[in-house]
Amino acid sequence: MESYECEVCGKKVKSPTTAVKIEGAEFKACFECAKLGTVIEKRPVSQTGKAYGTPAPIRYAPQGGYGGAPKAKPKNYFAGLENEIVEDYDAVIKKAREAKGLSQEDLALKIKEKAALIKKIERKEIPLEETIMKKLEKELNIKLTEAFDSSETFKQRSSSGPTLGDIAFVKKK
Repeated sequence: MESYECEVCGKKVKSPTTAVKIEGAEFKACFECAKLGTVIEKRPVSQTGKAYGTPAPIRYAPQGGYGGAPKAKPKNYFAGLENEIVEDYDAVIKKAREAKGLSQEDLALKIKEKAALIKKIERKEIPLEETIMKKLEKELNIKLTEAFDSSETFKQRSSSGPTLGDIAFVKKK
């Protein structure tokens, strides 16, 4: 018997999953997770068992391609996510600034930012942006990021990888 996997919670179910729209995104969900959104209208099934309007299977080019210019490798959008900002970045910045004998205004002048921005960062009133973080790291000779090990975050239940339930908090209706 065929088993299905819920894209929301990752649970293996024996009955077919239901197409559901949750917060504007479409998922294949188990019976329990289907309650979190609205069920998308089911398409009629043909005599062959396939839904009308099912897209044709995707055919890939041979390994060497069909000729012409070689395709560029797809951009890895997750390449910069190996590191995360340290939790106490405000204290690290303040300590390094004071160790160099700089006032908030002096530091702001050196990195070409406003003094109010430095004050807000040191009080953790605003999140630290990457461009400002790099300027502060360079000027103060500090490291504001640490290695992030994603293998601890996601527990692999199956070969299909993490599900939405591993990442997001789902608000019940």
